[in-house]
Amino acid sequence: MKYRILLRILLGALPILMLHNAYAGDALEEIREKGVLTVCMDVRNLPYSNADPELPGLNVEIAHLLAEGLGVKLELHWLNTLRDSLLADMLRGHCDCVIGVPIEERAMSESVQLGKRVDFSKPYYGTGYVLIKRKDLSQSPKTLEDIKLQTIGTEAGSIASDVLRQMGYTRHIYRSQTAVLDALQKGEIAYGCMWANSGWLIEKGSRIQRAETTDTAYPELEIVDGYIPEPRLRWNVSIAFSKTTSKRDTQALQDAVNTIIEQKWSEEKLKELAQKYNLPYFAPFQEDEQK
Repeated sequence: MKYRILLRILLGALPILMLHNAYAGDALEEIREKGVLTVCMDVRNLPYSNADPELPGLNVEIAHLLAEGLGVKLELHWLNTLRDSLLADMLRGHCDCVIGVPIEERAMSESVQLGKRVDFSKPYYGTGYVLIKRKDLSQSPKTLEDIKLQTIGTEAGSIASDVLRQMGYTRHIYRSQTAVLDALQKGEIAYGCMWANSGWLIEKGSRIQRAETTDTAYPELEIVDGYIPEPRLRWNVSIAFSKTTSKRDTQALQDAVNTIIEQKWSEEKLKELAQKYNLPYFAPFQEDEQK
């Protein structure tokens, strides 16, 4: 009788064991066997991503570099992030990784706890909030302290808005990034503290501008040269992977990606790609600086 009970338990557990063994496969090995790296990507989020191959965006170009480094083809799993999040889509198993994820909980729009369900590659560049001014304004501040007495425009609900308030700066809040640019162009404010994609907005005026547009939307404005975002306004960017029940499932993939970042992605190459999309490039910030 005891043997029959034991047999039933073992037979009942067999599907679970088979599922675990299938699940515990090596992610890198599976990608190379298929010959395809699948990346979750926002369908319309220039300058970072865009379904139009004529103007793919920085993250799409980075994804191509990653697939090339792994020796496989790239497949993009497109998502409208107005209705869903890239990390959540990855956690559902729709892709192998997500490109361009900030290693900073405050900067993540996705409702995923860091360190719980997502692992990260080493950072490959830094980003954050930059200063914008009119070109005819001769002063080019290196820090926020240099413009302590000036009114700084920023977008409502942004991290910059909160940080400027907490630091005691005089700020003017606008409903959108383009509203900040409009105010700068009219001379209502001296500086804007805006997300790094502001260089693209200055040039194109929109996140969904078509490739054939050639006229600069805000020719009187520019990103302040030489300004590096303060520690509370900057963070590093990496590639995210879904954690599994077994650490070794994605460890080989992470190690391979880190090797590609270290050995094949030069600062010059990444800077060239960033500038192609009017994005400022910063080398990865040091951890102790971020804290």
